[in-house]
Amino acid sequence: MLLIVAVVFFVLLIIGLPIGFGIGLAAIVALWVDGGYPLLVVGHRMVNAVSSFSLVAVPLFILAGALAGETSIAQRLVRFADALVGHIRGGLGQVNVAASMFFGGISGSAVADTAALGSLLIPPMHKQGYSREDAGAITICSSTIGVLIPPSIPMVLYGITVGESVGQLFLAGLIPGILVGLMLMVAVFTMAKRKNWPRNDRRATGGELWESFKGAFLSLLLPVFLLGAIVSGLTTATEAGVIGVVYALVLGGLVYRDQSLGEMWRTLVNSAINTAVPLFILATTSVTAWIVAIERFPTLLVGFFEAGGYGPWTVILLIILFLLIVGMLMDLVPALILFAPILLPVAQAAGYDPIHFGIIMIMTLGVGLVTPPVGNCLYLGAVIAKVGVGRLAVATLPFLAVNFLALLLVAFWPALTLAVPSFFY
Repeated sequence: MLLIVAVVFFVLLIIGLPIGFGIGLAAIVALWVDGGYPLLVVGHRMVNAVSSFSLVAVPLFILAGALAGETSIAQRLVRFADALVGHIRGGLGQVNVAASMFFGGISGSAVADTAALGSLLIPPMHKQGYSREDAGAITICSSTIGVLIPPSIPMVLYGITVGESVGQLFLAGLIPGILVGLMLMVAVFTMAKRKNWPRNDRRATGGELWESFKGAFLSLLLPVFLLGAIVSGLTTATEAGVIGVVYALVLGGLVYRDQSLGEMWRTLVNSAINTAVPLFILATTSVTAWIVAIERFPTLLVGFFEAGGYGPWTVILLIILFLLIVGMLMDLVPALILFAPILLPVAQAAGYDPIHFGIIMIMTLGVGLVTPPVGNCLYLGAVIAKVGVGRLAVATLPFLAVNFLALLLVAFWPALTLAVPSFFY
């Protein structure tokens, strides 16, 4: 049945059918051809896949991030980042990366990061002398930090899919997210010297830094509250999502007063639409995952690697290479849901911790968000920067190299991901 699923899905992908429908139809065709199982299994598996209290966290985090993106939260974070690092060589480029680190802890989504910060920073970067390609490349490559620094929507989905602690995943993403940000800032600094990118004329005074921090303080507290509530055991990830939504509503509607009831309603509708997509993909992918399980494919895959005598580093490098290719053809969410249950047993057999492997998988598929032909952040960044997709893709190469180097460090140095969750758990 797996061969039928693969062939049908590949054909449907080529003709342009949305991935959620393609995965579901491929599974239905495989079950129909096999004839050994009733097609009622499809509906049963789809309903069971989304009938989970933990999954409620996904729409809540999406809504909290959307509410934050529609208010002045992003602007306040950019002002604080500008006062903090704007004087460094590559000024606004450094601000772009630093703001992604702050905003990633609020939105939990690379696409939301690209949309919010790209609109704020790409036009002024171009006015200061950055090419549109460079401004867009810095924006979209730094936006991948959004899936690493908690709260992260892909981490919630991974945790639910393979049955791992979302709180531990959030903690495990902290150091890798900061590492990617710092390495990108070094890359911006290096390229700024070569391309003569400008920086702020003067360093912000202590008073200006303090004022910008005060303006962003309540915004910065949002990820701290969410992570603290989950790690301390006071709330589940779902309950923390409720806190995030309420906090974003109060911040935007009552404290900053830059969001009307009408705007809140539009944000709610758009969030519902954005939630329906990953949950539908999760539902249809669960049928394929069930077929994979009954065909014992993960066991066969583990046996193949064991028979080949591959070492842990070889195994993880092969998995990373495979996921890089997958990330070019599929969006992060469906790829994560489909391949996590298949590849995790292989990684565990090679000695990798499930939490560590989850971060590796999310980082690798995150690269696919900025690579053609499917990269959502790439196309969104091209629209915002008003530049061709091909030219923007070429401009991302130096920054993608940095992302890949950070990925290898995380893959081969487990302490980068496991030290923080080990301390708290």
